[in-house]
Amino acid sequence: MNISAVNLNLLPVLDALLAEGSVSRAGARLGLSQPAVSNALAQLREILGDPLLVRKGTGMAPTERALALAGPLRAALLALQQGLEPPAAFDPATADRNFTILTNDFVAFALLPPLLARLQREAPRVRLQVRAWQEHGVPPDLARGDADLVLGFGRGLAPGHQAARLFDDRFVFIARKGHPLVKGKITLATYTKLSHIIVSQVPNARGVVDDALDQKGLTRNVALRLSHFLLVPPVVAATDHVAAISELVARPMSRQLPLQLLRMPIDAGGATVHAVWHERTGASAAHAWLRRTIEEVSGGVAATCEKALTGRSTSARRPPRQP
Repeated sequence: MNISAVNLNLLPVLDALLAEGSVSRAGARLGLSQPAVSNALAQLREILGDPLLVRKGTGMAPTERALALAGPLRAALLALQQGLEPPAAFDPATADRNFTILTNDFVAFALLPPLLARLQREAPRVRLQVRAWQEHGVPPDLARGDADLVLGFGRGLAPGHQAARLFDDRFVFIARKGHPLVKGKITLATYTKLSHIIVSQVPNARGVVDDALDQKGLTRNVALRLSHFLLVPPVVAATDHVAAISELVARPMSRQLPLQLLRMPIDAGGATVHAVWHERTGASAAHAWLRRTIEEVSGGVAATCEKALTGRSTSARRPPRQP
């Protein structure tokens, strides 16, 4: 049978007829008139090629075909009713589910420790799968349903996606302690002569620092391109390469590595870390809870940034915000 050719409004009528064994009682159950129920029964008989209900005394008795239909029809209508009911409220304390997050190593470094600590306290059976996404664009995984959120630096929002601001970050300049040309301060003239590291997935890509230098008619020597932010501090600490890198990465790394943290000699502008999701999950209570939790945790990261801004040492005074 071609289900698309069947008037599905007839199925609740058949269900009521089979349950009541009476056209009038079925009508009362559904709030329909007796003629309307009789008309529906006539259509059902024609579609199914069976009388369905036959006279028996003062009532009506189901045929064998009707008896065979009764159970599956009732189950299907109940399943449809349950599927159309509003979803139950999401309770993180009892929820047992997985979320997939795409992000780069810098955002994971800043956000995952406080986020996971909170999940352990508030949602012990919620599990995260964190996958690498170093690009600035929106991956197709969100639209395909293969990921729930992307956390990172965005450059434009693809149609069908939504975003929320998490926190701002800024560059600091780093060089190894003992660098022959960097001794507790950095001038723009010296900056352009050094060998720089940038993080990029695209060959020969320019960074926002290059754009800022270009406005002054200057260039820098990009000697090394790396794929991950967390690789930069160890390389800088062991070589004469320098870098402009997130303070959220550089400051804790400087406690373990022999690094100088200095104010950038040029204002490279700023950028924001965003959470991005597809509109298909926009109304999901579970996704809304995850997004809200990440935003609240990000508030702590933003507070750390502001504290560093007002209370930094003289060797790293008010560097511009990181793109």
